[in-house]
Amino acid sequence: MTYVCPFGDDCMLPLEGTSASVYAHLRLHGYIYNHRSHAPCPWPGCGKEIRWGNVARHIIERHLRVRLQCVWCGQTYTRRGALAAHMNTCEVRRHLNPTQIMV
Repeated sequence: MTYVCPFGDDCMLPLEGTSASVYAHLRLHGYIYNHRSHAPCPWPGCGKEIRWGNVARHIIERHLRVRLQCVWCGQTYTRRGALAAHMNTCEVRRHLNPTQIMV
């Protein structure tokens, strides 16, 4: 999914909900920091002081509101690891016939 860029006037470049895409887009707009440095979130109106190595995840989760959904029960998660852990124990999946489960 592609999102509208809030970092520059009339920016037509695609902003995708992945860390690589967010960091690349931020660099194009001049936001360049060491991953261990702390810097304000560049999202307009946010300014939360955050470690730059976490800023893409922060933008994806808090501002773009990217959610990952369980294919069996519909529950949503912000991180792939949390979704993967849930899918291993999903109650809906447990009650399905093994032939109905395709991972």
